[in-house]
Amino acid sequence: MLCCWLSISGSLSAQTAPAGHSLGSQPSTDSGVQQIGTSNPLLEPIEIQVSIASQIPSDKEKILLLRGPCKITKGAQSWSSPQAVIWQIQNASGKGGRIIAYLDHTPEVSPVMQEQGHRETRPYFFLELETDVSIAYSGPVPVSVPGAKNDPVYLRAVEHRKKSTGSIQQVQNTTLAQAQSGPALPMLGSPYRRRVTIGPRFLGERFQAKADFIESSVQPEYVITVTGGVNIVIDNVPLTINGQTFLTRIDLSADRAVVWTDADRIGDLEGFEIDENTPFEVFLEGDIVVRQGASKIKASRAFYDISQRRGLLVDAEIRTQVPEYDGSIRLRAAEVRQFSAMNFHARNAYFTTSEFGQPKYRIESSDIFLEERPSIFPNAIDPATGLPDPSTLWITSHNNRLFIENVPVFNSPYLTGPAEDPRIPITELNFGYSGVFGAELETAWNLEGLLGLELPEGTDLNLEVDYFSERGPAAGLQSEYDSYATLFGAPAHHSGMSHFYYIHDSGVDNLGLGRRSLAPPNENRGRILWRNETELTPFTSIFAEVGHVFNNDRNFQEQWYEEEWDRDKDLENKISLEHQYDNLTTSITGAIRSNDFANQTDWLPRADITLLGQPVFNSPINWSMHSAVGYGRLHQASPPPDPVADPFVPLDYFADSEGLVAHSRHELTLPFNAGPVKVVPYALGEVAHWQEDLTGQDLTRWYGSAGVRASLQFAKYMPHVQSSILGLNGLAHKVTYDLDYYFAEASEDLDRIPQYNAFDENAQERFRSRFQVLEFGGVLPDVYDPRLYAVRSGAGRSVTAPYNELVDDQHALRLGMRHRWQTKVGPPENPRIVDWMELDLGLTYFPDAEEDNFGEDFGLLTSRYAWHVGPRTSVLASGAFDFFDMGQRVWNVGLLSQRSERGSIYFGYRNLEAGPVESQLLTSSVSYVMTPNLYVATFGASYDIAEGIDRGQSLTVTRISENFLLHFGLGYDRSKDNVGVALSLEPKFGSFGRGSMQLNSLLGID
Repeated sequence: MLCCWLSISGSLSAQTAPAGHSLGSQPSTDSGVQQIGTSNPLLEPIEIQVSIASQIPSDKEKILLLRGPCKITKGAQSWSSPQAVIWQIQNASGKGGRIIAYLDHTPEVSPVMQEQGHRETRPYFFLELETDVSIAYSGPVPVSVPGAKNDPVYLRAVEHRKKSTGSIQQVQNTTLAQAQSGPALPMLGSPYRRRVTIGPRFLGERFQAKADFIESSVQPEYVITVTGGVNIVIDNVPLTINGQTFLTRIDLSADRAVVWTDADRIGDLEGFEIDENTPFEVFLEGDIVVRQGASKIKASRAFYDISQRRGLLVDAEIRTQVPEYDGSIRLRAAEVRQFSAMNFHARNAYFTTSEFGQPKYRIESSDIFLEERPSIFPNAIDPATGLPDPSTLWITSHNNRLFIENVPVFNSPYLTGPAEDPRIPITELNFGYSGVFGAELETAWNLEGLLGLELPEGTDLNLEVDYFSERGPAAGLQSEYDSYATLFGAPAHHSGMSHFYYIHDSGVDNLGLGRRSLAPPNENRGRILWRNETELTPFTSIFAEVGHVFNNDRNFQEQWYEEEWDRDKDLENKISLEHQYDNLTTSITGAIRSNDFANQTDWLPRADITLLGQPVFNSPINWSMHSAVGYGRLHQASPPPDPVADPFVPLDYFADSEGLVAHSRHELTLPFNAGPVKVVPYALGEVAHWQEDLTGQDLTRWYGSAGVRASLQFAKYMPHVQSSILGLNGLAHKVTYDLDYYFAEASEDLDRIPQYNAFDENAQERFRSRFQVLEFGGVLPDVYDPRLYAVRSGAGRSVTAPYNELVDDQHALRLGMRHRWQTKVGPPENPRIVDWMELDLGLTYFPDAEEDNFGEDFGLLTSRYAWHVGPRTSVLASGAFDFFDMGQRVWNVGLLSQRSERGSIYFGYRNLEAGPVESQLLTSSVSYVMTPNLYVATFGASYDIAEGIDRGQSLTVTRISENFLLHFGLGYDRSKDNVGVALSLEPKFGSFGRGSMQLNSLLGID
């Protein structure tokens, strides 16, 4: 049982390796299929070199499944791969023969074909090789591995062989005799033989061993009694991980031991061999320690029958490493029994990831059962290794209690799930209070552990149960998945998430100043969200998403998921198929509007094709293009029920339009060097058609642009500049000047063209609808028209611009200047170059200022500055300016200091002036470790100098324990006039990819 418990530990660790991408098999008609021939092929021998080989039984031919680096050589050609399947068919003469080989890839390594002056890499090779000379094999003796016929590599090989039948033309004019057996490939080897060594527990010490021959037993046996500290080492113990068998070593140490074994097998205690049928029973007592790889078992007494795979552990602790959590899982039990190779029962046990002897977090159970179950995927493979994954270790436990700090917080009579997943039923617990929601209780529950579900590997499903005293009860389902499954009979990688949430809301929405009491359209509120990516091949993917808010509730997202509303992509109902081949990308998309309150376009459907950087007839001229055609239905957002309480005006570039929408944009470039100057003349042209414009009329627009882009680089090196105060070890000043001069004409004005392709998200569009009413009485001045700003800045001019509508007549010269001051840091023997100071400036000159820039010759002055005072401290500044009346004047400056081991600080000032809008905001944020490994505090505040008011503060204190983070937070939001208090408990292990990496380093999270 000791051996098998360690085998389970190793298997558990392997099963939790991070997921990767699995490449599917390719059609047999592609270039992966090869029939090999030379001028005299039958006189060239075939050589096969392998690392690990398994033989698959067959009556007609020899079949080998190869793992590890393997190589096939014939003449001047060779093929190598990380895994392969070989069929051998013997010639009737007994010499030579034919082999059929399928060489497969893993996520890390692809098969390679080499010959003189040529090397080629492919996802797979399918070969037929023939010789009249010999087939030479070098490597270990093949062994029989149970279930090899179900190995995914073998199944793919069989499928390719079926597809290739009749499609591979024979080029060697040799008639093969009927296939029959022959000795060319090695025969199946004997079962594994284990070597046992018995010695003292510590080097230099002596132990006492007594061997008694028991002749009266049914089968004569030796009984070996060892005292004084014993160490028993068993080599060549088979360990099966994900369907692959490895030979390992087990090291057992104890104060005393008794060994029963076959009398015919015992020789010298320093080393003797046994096989899987040899009786070998061991009793260990006193300070038992068993090691295998990174796994370890401790017990006070143990008995194990190796041949029968049965045994008993008393007062046992089993520890195994789990890479997924970057830690270990411990099982402590009063008694552990093994009934078969993969069938265990532990009594009065607990699981924990804590390293403390008395863990502060644990799951106690009266009974824990561990068994091996078939994988729910019949041909499942481990995507990280490419090895078969035919089974899963499964844990079932009864009478469970979750303890935190010795306080029981959860009870469940039954839990079940994969062994590598602890399946803590409760995954999130938050308490809080705010003026918007009242008293808050938010919980998340793992449904696999709670209900004993068996979900596909890589899938998490959580139940959300919440309550808000000012709003009402709520519930939801949230899932994330990253798994492999077939689609239309082909292997595919699926990843994505889904979220369903419902709340019976009896309160009102508070969205900020002027919108603090908005009644929802219905008390039944919620949303459904699903986003999925299916990777069919590395170059072909299907993207699908569903997003819908119930009851056309326009304010639900902004109230309940404000961060998503501000930063995440919009809710959409869309599906698209995308394929890329070299520099060519194609896609077909279908979309339907999610809700009436959003400005969105239905595509029924739309097709796109993009080609980038294609040489024209092998000339220096490069051609790029993007064309699209589809049937579009543009919907204008519906107004709110009460436009007085929630100000709204429709954006004039959205209208209820539909019909054919098509465009084709092409660009030719001729890059060359004029001395040190890089020059790129270019010409761009487009034709676009809308069946309905903003007036409902048919519209075709021709657009053309011609210009030149150029850049020039300078550098000055000053190795003599040294300053310990400024952190300078030599100084290099590098500067790049660039320009883009162009003239563009459009046959139609922009104000006739509907905006089928969105350039803003719903949050920005909602703000613009209110801004026009609150600041300008519903009529927006042209200087603040977002489409005119996009045209001035050239947002829609590139070939691949996603919003091709945003171009118009324009004559402009864009100038840029980018400075980098660099120095060396690090040890003298291995210094590295870093940016010490950065300065980027941009400016646009408009020759036709009245038409293009509201009467000012210059505009769009932009700047960005960074001075990296040290490796952790930087002075940052940026700005954007226009010179016409009511133009933008936005700039900010700040100081950022990051101390990864102690904390980070940011102080900044932002100034914004744009017509009636004026803001002068001071902001600060601080993260600080008050007590190493115990408490972390974060603080943020903002103050508006222009209005002389406080905008809000937040304070969070985090208590760091071994397995949990306890957050306590206070916050004030002046816009909503809301004070909030929060208490949150979250596990410390697992993935923290969504959090701030700066804060993660402070919390001890990798």
